[in-house]
Order: sequence, then C-alpha cells, then structure tokens
Amino acid sequence: MTVSFNIEYRTSWGEEVRIAGLLPESIPMHTTDGIYWTADVELEVPKEGMTINYSYQIEQNQIIIRKEWDSFPRRLFLSGNSKKKYQIKDCWKNIPEQLYYYSSAFTEALLAHPDRAEIPPCHRKGLVIKAYAPRINKDYCLAICGNQKALGNWDPDKAIPMSDANFPEWQIELDASKLKFPLEYKFILYHKEEKKADCWENNPNRYLADPELKTNETLVISDRYAYFDIPVWKGAGIAIPVFSLKSENSFGVGDFGDLKRMIDWAVSTQQKVIQILPINDTTMTHAWTDSYPYNSISIYAFHPMYADIKQMGTLKDKSAAAKFNKKQKELNGLPAMDYEAVNQTKWEYFRLIFKQEGEKVLASGEFGEFFNANKEWLQPYAVFSYLRDAFQTPNFREWPRHSVYNAQDIEKMCRPESVDYPHIALYYYIQFHLHLQLVAATKYAREHGVVLKGDIPIGISRNSVEAWTEPYYFNLNGQAGAPPDDFSVNGQNWGFPTYNWDVMEKDGYRWWMKRFQKMSEYFDAYRIDHILGFFRIWEIPMHAVHGLLGQFIPSIPMSREEIESYGLPFRKEYLIPYIHESFLGQVFGPHTDYVKQTFLLPAEAPGIYHMKPEFATQREVESFFAGKNDENSLWIRDGLYTLISDVLFVPDTKEKDKYHPRIGIQRDFIFRSLNELEQNAFNKLYDQYYYHRHNDFWRQQAMKKLPQLTQST
Repeated sequence: MTVSFNIEYRTSWGEEVRIAGLLPESIPMHTTDGIYWTADVELEVPKEGMTINYSYQIEQNQIIIRKEWDSFPRRLFLSGNSKKKYQIKDCWKNIPEQLYYYSSAFTEALLAHPDRAEIPPCHRKGLVIKAYAPRINKDYCLAICGNQKALGNWDPDKAIPMSDANFPEWQIELDASKLKFPLEYKFILYHKEEKKADCWENNPNRYLADPELKTNETLVISDRYAYFDIPVWKGAGIAIPVFSLKSENSFGVGDFGDLKRMIDWAVSTQQKVIQILPINDTTMTHAWTDSYPYNSISIYAFHPMYADIKQMGTLKDKSAAAKFNKKQKELNGLPAMDYEAVNQTKWEYFRLIFKQEGEKVLASGEFGEFFNANKEWLQPYAVFSYLRDAFQTPNFREWPRHSVYNAQDIEKMCRPESVDYPHIALYYYIQFHLHLQLVAATKYAREHGVVLKGDIPIGISRNSVEAWTEPYYFNLNGQAGAPPDDFSVNGQNWGFPTYNWDVMEKDGYRWWMKRFQKMSEYFDAYRIDHILGFFRIWEIPMHAVHGLLGQFIPSIPMSREEIESYGLPFRKEYLIPYIHESFLGQVFGPHTDYVKQTFLLPAEAPGIYHMKPEFATQREVESFFAGKNDENSLWIRDGLYTLISDVLFVPDTKEKDKYHPRIGIQRDFIFRSLNELEQNAFNKLYDQYYYHRHNDFWRQQAMKKLPQLTQST
C-alpha cells in the first residue's frame, strides 16, 4: 500500500523535514522549493487493516533540531485493501492554544469519553476529515454540516456525527463518489441523545476544491481545530494530605485505600480535583521527625505508611490477626495521629505478611512486570533502606561499607542467593503493593470524573537515594532555601542541595523527565513545589544557618569596578561582619560582657570587634550551643548569628572577586554605618541588582527547561 505524506513547512538552508514513528529510522521527505514536502511510503498492511502513528521532525546533518508537538500522536487507520492509496495533507503541529485540554486530566477524567465510537467505515473513494476539539464532554460529539445532501444541506439537525475513536481528535470518512465539489462545510457541536446541534463553530465556511480522487484513493485532511462559544471549563477541588484521610478502615492514618472514599465524597459534593501532599518515603530515623513530607529519601518510592494493609492480605495466624485488629482500634481512637506507633505497627504487619505471602507474590508475572519497569530506582532504594537500618543512619557517608555507590556491588546484593536478599526483597514487596493500590485509586478517580493531583517537592534530601546514586546532579556543598520576607526576616534554610543544572542540561534533563513520567503513572496533574526553582533558587553556603548569607543561583555577580560605578567606594571591610561596641548592648543586653570575652576579639580600630576564629561561622556557633535550649543560650546564639550575617556584600561561590549585595541589609548595623551618599549609592545598585538585573536572564534559564519538561508526559 502506498501512503503519500504531504506537509507545508518553510525550512532554512540545510534543514530537511522527516517522518518519525513509522520505521526505526526517520523517513526523508522531498521538496523542490524548501516549502512543500512530500514522501511516498510503501507499507505492508494486513487484511484487517492497521493503525499507524507518526510525527514530523526537522533534521540538519542527521541531527534532530526541532520536533512538532507530538504529546498527542498522529494516528490513522489504514484499510486492508492492498490496492488502496492514501494521500495525507498535514500541517505542522505547534503546541495548541488550550494545551491543558489535551492532558490526561481532561481526556481521561474530566471530559473523558469512556464509550467511544468505532473508527469510521472506509470507502473505495474516500475523504477523511479530522479535527481537534477537546472541549466536548461525553454527551456531545463533533459533527460536520455542509453544502450538499451528504452533509445535511446546511440543516444542523441533519449534521453527520464524527467518531471520537481517537478523542480529542474527531474523524469522519465521507464517500467521495457521492460528493459534489467544491465542498463547503462547518463543524458543529452536536448533542448525541437529543440529536440536535447546540452551536456552530466561529469562522467562515471551510472550503475544499475537487481533489480529483480515483477509485481506491483516499484523501486525508488533518490538523483542523474546532472552537465554539461555550463557557470555559470550571471545577472545584480540595487539597489534603493522605495522612488526614483516616477512616474506620484505616490503621491510625489515612492510606491509599482511603483515597477511594475521598473520591466518593468529591463526587457527592460535585468536586472535580483532589490534590494531595507528597507521598514519597521520608523514613530516615523511624522517629516522628521523619513525618515532614517534603524531605524524602527517594523521588520514586512511596512511604510504606500509606499502604492499606488489609489489601495486602489476611494473616493466617489468628492470634496475630486479633492483635492487629485490637491495635487498629487503639490507633484509630487517638485524637491525633501517632506517627511512630503507626509506622512501627505497620512494619510488624509487613514482616509477617511478607513471610506468609512474599515468595508467591514475588514469583508472580504481575510483580515481574513491575520490577522490570522500575528496577532502575527500586533496587537502589531497597538497598539504601536496608543499609540505613543496618548502619543506623541515613547519612551514607558514614556507612562503613557502600558509602560510595557502586552499581555492580548493589546488583550482587540483590541476587536471590545473597544473604542480604530477604531484607531487600521486603521493600520490593511493599512498593509493589503501594503501586497497585495507588493505580487502583487513580483508575477509580478517572472512572468517576475526578482528577487525582500529585505534588513534586523541588528539593531532595542530601541523605537520599538520589544523592547516593547520582551525586553529580546536585551541588552538595550548598543549601536551598528562600530569601527573607515579611514572614521570615532571616530567610528560610531548607537544607536541600541545589541542582547542578549544567550537568542536567547535558543529557536533556533526563533526571527530571523520568521523575515526571513516573508521576504521570499515578496522577493526571501535579503541582511542582517552588516552581521558581526552575528560574533560580536561593542557595545558602553550608557554613550558614540562616538564609541571609545566600545568593541566587544562577545569577550575575558584580565586580568591584561595577560596584564603584554606582558611587560606592569598595572596601574589604564590607565582606566581614561589622561588629561595633555601640550596638552590642542592644543585641545582647546583660550578656554583653560574656559575649565579648567568649566569642569576640578586639580589632585595631577602636570600638570594633571580630569573631574569634573558632566562632567565625553560624555553624560553629550552632555547634557550641548544641543541646543548650535555655532562654539565655538561645538569646546569645541568635545574637551571634545576627553579628555574623552583618556584611554588606557576599562573595560569589564560583567567580573570584565577584560579589552580591547581601539581601535585606538595610535593616542591619553595617548599612547604618554608611554615610548618606554611600547609603544612596548602595540602594541604587541594590534596586538594580534585585529587581531588574536578572529578569530576562532568569526567564531564559526557565525556558531552557520547562517547555521540554512539560511535554515529557
């Protein structure tokens, strides 16, 4: 069978349009003017017919330099008539204006078409018309109406319904032998049950001259878009942590089984979206401090706490089962969740049910599929978790063995004959059940027209599987946080390492793409926590506790010459804490003399002090006051933090002799020590630096990443 592809695309010198998806290699197209491209492809089509998927891309010197939007693939059914010739007229597909309507949130849940029509029947002489119209719910369809009997003679109630077999694309195949050309037509919104048109599309008549088709030829016209004057889609939803969904069936905490009950409630209250907080495993010490959901040890693994243990199986040991039933009532009866007790109890259950059912489950074909699809992250996670407990610390740098990740060593530990395997396989078993339960909740949500929305934390823990296995992706010598604002005068220090975007860019942000793609297995939408991190992030040096000594990464630091161009003479004193006798009493009150004697050294200039070398950083001060939580100790400690951050400029972390104005310094003592001209000069450069300098630069940083990433699922 011959399939003739035709597309109009204006190329630059050296570029060529090629067809991807039909063969292992892309197929070249031909042109005489660099605008109109064609290719005739011979395909072997079985008698029952087949569906092809394809897309167009631009190559130069055998390198792909541009792809059309193919998140929703081109799909065409070819009949089994070996004498048939298809002539396809395509247009280059850019990202649609209403991209969100093409996401699984709409196509699989909110505007899903669960009972789709068949592919239209083929004709010996056919005209296939295809159009995109995603904003149509299951009660309606796209229909076509035109200037002749076969198209209803412009009577909208006699319009011809189109097939939603490939929704949100609609298609119809007309018998071209019964058509009169030129053909004029429009798309209409058609109510299937009432069999009547609701509205016409808003544009002039569509026109088609006589294509002069022969017998056994079919013309395919695609890439039309239909828009109607209908209200914008609106929906209400709720954001809630899974652990808050506790029910009588829970085990002291909300779990994936409770998500179905939440979906039922959303349906009964006519809500359309359920957004949950992050659900990744955060287990580090097995203590309540692990409960913070944004500090996970894996970007893939789910927290075992969210397993609905009743779905995992029933214990055959009746006394053990009775014990757990009793414990369930105790935990569910508590006024607040007991994180440690819940996790301890669930782990007891995991070990017992794994001993009873694990071998059979791990030998099943369904587990085999899960394992093969997730082995890349599952094995390192399981081994990390096993070693964390064996060595009693999540800080892999302190492990006596395997502190540096070695894939071959991990593979050996994961072999069924190894002594470590039973301990490791337990984590496989738990993650497999969590996967099944969340997939079931996702399916249930879609069936009820509800979107399940996830949450992706911007950071990873520095004591995580990813920091262990892929340290090159992160700046482990920095801490992510947020600059000061009205709610946090000292800024925020989250402690997470920042991303090494230069390294990530080299492999096309593969790390993020895999993360997004994994999330899309369970969620039809997801929130990216702190999306600004893709533009820039506030990075704080490891020696700092507060966020004031940070700088935006990436950013454009200032040279000494540039600083002085604003009228501010540069002095090295601007880089060291300004500590003066005049305000020590204001900061430390009755503890002033103690502070002078213990932490400070007099400088050469009268009234000026420096920090003693052993207390030069906030971390050193923090270490000195570790375990001292009385009011006076905290007063002194926080005062010393203030002294150490009292600098006018912060050195750049990468470029020598380049600087950043310290954020929020106008409230501090060093700024007040400047004369009026110096203060005005500093404020001028400060305003330029923080509010103007980086706008285009940061936009460029995000646009290198986000368009590519948002199209990864």
